[in-house]
Amino acid sequence: MKGAREYAKLFKTGQYGKLYITVGQHARGYFFHIHVLPDGEDAIPNGESNPCINDNAVEVYGITGGNPGWSEEYGWLHQGRWQQDFYRLVEERKEKIATEEKTRIEEIKKEKDAEYSRTNRLLADY
Repeated sequence: MKGAREYAKLFKTGQYGKLYITVGQHARGYFFHIHVLPDGEDAIPNGESNPCINDNAVEVYGITGGNPGWSEEYGWLHQGRWQQDFYRLVEERKEKIATEEKTRIEEIKKEKDAEYSRTNRLLADY
């Protein structure tokens, strides 16, 4: 859904420092929630598609409008320092994904080059 797709493709549900991120999909699109956890507290997950159930956690990113499950829009529910931490995580994930993609492309190129060489050697030896 609007405001969820970009981030949902970068993260998996889990705890990232003091942030607990919930990611998933339903029939109409992606959903994405962020909760801030108290210092030293680990998240208590409530399944892959449900937010954490810590009593003291506060949802800071989630549904800001629309009909949940149909046309929801996502955004910041509360402003604060967690936003900078989150955007840092976003940049780290983007860099990691770009590096993984570059490595994957290089591996494919090496495989193709090796196959090309093998084919040429086989045909040259005919």
